[in-house]
Amino acid sequence: MAITNGYTTLPLLKAEVSIPDSNTDSDVQLETAIAAASRQIDGHCGRRFWQDPTVVTREFYADSSFDLEDDLDDISVTTGLIVKTDTSDTGTFDTTLTITTNFIVLPANAADRLPAWPFTKIRIVDSGVSSFPMSSSGRPGVQVTAKFGWSAVPDDVAKACLIQATQLFKSSAAVFGGLSFGDGSFLTVRAAINPQSAALLEQYSRARFA
Repeated sequence: MAITNGYTTLPLLKAEVSIPDSNTDSDVQLETAIAAASRQIDGHCGRRFWQDPTVVTREFYADSSFDLEDDLDDISVTTGLIVKTDTSDTGTFDTTLTITTNFIVLPANAADRLPAWPFTKIRIVDSGVSSFPMSSSGRPGVQVTAKFGWSAVPDDVAKACLIQATQLFKSSAAVFGGLSFGDGSFLTVRAAINPQSAALLEQYSRARFA
């Protein structure tokens, strides 16, 4: 199978579990483990670390007339970013806002961090000229077109994925929740996020709101 938006690679996982590159017998199982581990990380963190290949349009609910954050997905880059509002509360996004003039994206220095972080907040800055609609109908009031996600997978996330994928691959050989070895030792295999992976991912976890 092909790995879609995985956070580690097949060669790295094969090296981790001591399988030669020339041995392809377990490639499908290894790729499945990488895919599953990557999606486990997404669920654990409440975000995903791959970038949309092209811009995508989504609709969101603003936190206030000036801030959109809690409902907003990570924005990887400002290239191609378009923000529109539904000022008439009809489901039609009739007003286009201009970056820097009407709004800014935050954190201000997200792209300069190492690794580069996404933008997680949009704030109105034109002194009351523009605002985010607070819908009375229940419709989302803001439309954002952007490349969502992260511009690159952080090293911590890649390492966490390698640890988690190793655990998932080895769990397929587990009997009654563990692996037995010739010296009589027994290794328990966890179904949840590995504690080492969880520690690596801690700074990237994001609370999401319904």
